[in-house]
Amino acid sequence: MAATRIRFAQGSYCGSYSGNFSGGREFVLGLARGQTLTTQNTGSGNQYSIVVNGPTGRINARKTSNSSLSFSIPTTGDYYIYMRSTSPYNSVEFCAY
Repeated sequence: MAATRIRFAQGSYCGSYSGNFSGGREFVLGLARGQTLTTQNTGSGNQYSIVVNGPTGRINARKTSNSSLSFSIPTTGDYYIYMRSTSPYNSVEFCAY
């Protein structure tokens, strides 16, 4: 399955996705060096197996709450985010500051 590109509405720092990613889903975001990417579980299930890969390789997460992770972006480019969920239907919000 092809990665789902997340686009932010004009003037917004965030975008979201709702759907089935219990079997795994890949998202792609265009990010700039120095930004902080956050992922926030906004659905009922737990998200797990969250992996972020960018132009220079894998980026490690910092847990900021029970339902949120943050990632420091080292270089400009497309970043691929793979995640799975414990429920068939879930929602996630991506923000970049």
